[in-house]
Amino acid sequence: MGEEELIDQYMKPHGEEGIKIIESMNEEHQNISEFAFECVNLGAYDDIIDIGCGGGVNIEKFLNVTNGHVDGLDYSDVSVSESIKRNQTSVDGGRCNVILGDVTDMPIGDESYDLATAFSTIFFWPNLVETFKEVKRIIKPNGQFMIAQGTDGTNPEDQEWIDTIAGINVYTANELEEYLLDAGFKRVDVFTKENTYLLVVIGKK
Repeated sequence: MGEEELIDQYMKPHGEEGIKIIESMNEEHQNISEFAFECVNLGAYDDIIDIGCGGGVNIEKFLNVTNGHVDGLDYSDVSVSESIKRNQTSVDGGRCNVILGDVTDMPIGDESYDLATAFSTIFFWPNLVETFKEVKRIIKPNGQFMIAQGTDGTNPEDQEWIDTIAGINVYTANELEEYLLDAGFKRVDVFTKENTYLLVVIGKK
């Protein structure tokens, strides 16, 4: 696979190669997920949506820690299909729904979820303030939006990503806090893990 095709697959997995990319991302992002789960406070019956759900591994984790409804959204057909397969029992039982859609205009009603999450996916989101407003729309009053990623924007290796991958943007904690507040979130909490570049930012509605 050429570099351009590989980049395209990371942005929007498709075909047989897309399935392989999703599998690799599930493994690569495990440390990000573990740290994020340490940072967020969940209610026993919180309704949750994972935006840019990839292969559905975080949907599966949330289903194991809350009794609420846990959904996923992705604009990749392959990601939606793989997320459904991974969580088939919960989908069949009505606790999980995986939606094909774009984060900039989600086919979801207002104030539907207690928590929305974005794991290593905002790098490709357009116009963050407007997109964050769309996320805020689907969150219930006093709900949360959690962003979790493997870089806090200060890793020297980030520049290689930026130079190589067209359309990617890497953000610092301060930048994300500013965008979230501009989008109307009333409070932002920032978490970093010592001796790593892991970053979790949680906006409170």
